[in-house]
This record gives sequence, structure tokens and C-alpha cells, in this order.
Amino acid sequence: MKPQVLITRPVSAAAIELLSSVCDTLPRIELQRRQSGDFRLVSECTDAMLLGTTERIDDLLLQKFPHLRVIACTFRLPEHIDVAACTRRGIWVTSVATRDPGSAAEIEAARNILDALGGDTPRGAMNEVMQFAA
Repeated sequence: MKPQVLITRPVSAAAIELLSSVCDTLPRIELQRRQSGDFRLVSECTDAMLLGTTERIDDLLLQKFPHLRVIACTFRLPEHIDVAACTRRGIWVTSVATRDPGSAAEIEAARNILDALGGDTPRGAMNEVMQFAA
């Protein structure tokens, strides 16, 4: 079975195409609607997240994503993400180097996901560089 990627907002066809070479994409859900049945179904099978919004990612939310291995942001500074909590759980957090909020950032974030799912340290990693258990 391919890894499952949750994309939190519409992204370019190029980013979807790049991800689909390795992953399946999941239906979008609102991260803050944790009580819905759709949320539970999607969160339990998510391996990677392409985050295009500044939603808060904290330890409580991470508990709902038991298989999550990487959060790739399409923006530069993920200040709303608890990187320490992600690191404790073995989840890479990545950001993009580009200031372009569009297609270039989405493609770079998709590459970061593919790096992490492939076992490599992803470009743009915000975590302290360490080896996570596969």
C-alpha cells in the first residue's frame, strides 16, 4: 500500500503529480475539527501532511495521527507547529526555502515529503538533525 498524504489546501497539479508517483492523497479535512468521523478516518491513515495553512499543530493533535512521519510546510517559518513534540514522535517538520507561496513552494514541499518517506533527511528540516526510527 502506498503512503497516504493529507493535503490541507488545494495545490498545483505538478505537486500532486510528483506525490502520486509514490503516494496516495487523502480527502482534505479541517485539522481543528477533531471530533468528526471523517477526521478520525483520515488521521488514522495519514503518513505525511502537506500543510499550506498556518493551523496549530500541537501534541494533542499529533496524538490523532499515529502513522504521521513528515509535515511539509509550503511556507518558511512554521511557528505554529510544536517542532519539539514532532521530534519526540519521530515526525519530520520541513519548510521551504522559496518565498513564492505558489507552485514552487508546493513542489519543494512535495519533494521534502518524498525525501522523508524514502528514509532520507528531508531538505528544509526544522528538527534537529537526527535519525528517526523507520
